[in-house]
Amino acid sequence: MNPSWRKRIQIALAVTLVLATLRVAVIFYERSRPIETKQPAERTSSYRITEDDYVHPPKVFPYDLKSANKELSGQVAWVRAGNQLPYYLFSPATRRAALEHQVGLLGPLEKLQIKDFVLQNGLTASRQRQIMMIFTKAGEGIQCAAQAGIEEQGRYTFYVNDAFFLKDPHELYKHWPTDVWDAIDHHQVKLGMNELQAGLAVGVKATAGSGDYGNRTMEYINAGKPITVTFSDNQAIKVEPETGR
Repeated sequence: MNPSWRKRIQIALAVTLVLATLRVAVIFYERSRPIETKQPAERTSSYRITEDDYVHPPKVFPYDLKSANKELSGQVAWVRAGNQLPYYLFSPATRRAALEHQVGLLGPLEKLQIKDFVLQNGLTASRQRQIMMIFTKAGEGIQCAAQAGIEEQGRYTFYVNDAFFLKDPHELYKHWPTDVWDAIDHHQVKLGMNELQAGLAVGVKATAGSGDYGNRTMEYINAGKPITVTFSDNQAIKVEPETGR
């Protein structure tokens, strides 16, 4: 073999060996490094746990009309979703609610005597049927109805736990001061109240501004009498129009 070619081959083999050695070294280095895991960014919130968070209102879990009637008929409920739930007159004779004529919206913490649950088609064609809760208001004998869930192809979804308290809120939140409960019972928001208290006073139907719970501005519909409340550190610092000063 030509000496020049032999030399070229030797050089090429030497270069290949060096590259292979470097590659093995890199692989060994990479595999010997500790595995670095990217920690998810922690979500920060300014909300502080209070005694309210340890209150657990009683709940029910009906799965059809029969179980709903067994658990709730004859029971008392207080409206949790005030100024949000429409209600209608109910005819015991036809066992139907007059959905064409809304009486109004159930007010905050209205006390209701639950009578019955029935299924009824809505005003529009749909496979869903409305679960109507039949009740009378405290001190009244007229039977009314409000939607408490939906049924579709035998599947029942109840909204009772979200829409109503099944125990007197005055007992559930008995740690609230007397003046706060007095304002709630008179449907007023006063300075220093938190978001939960304000919602129970004037209803939960509202438009929320930017910011976290307890640190934002809420515009409450308040049954046609709008009220804007600014919260900071979950306390009302501004109420427009201001009440309960």
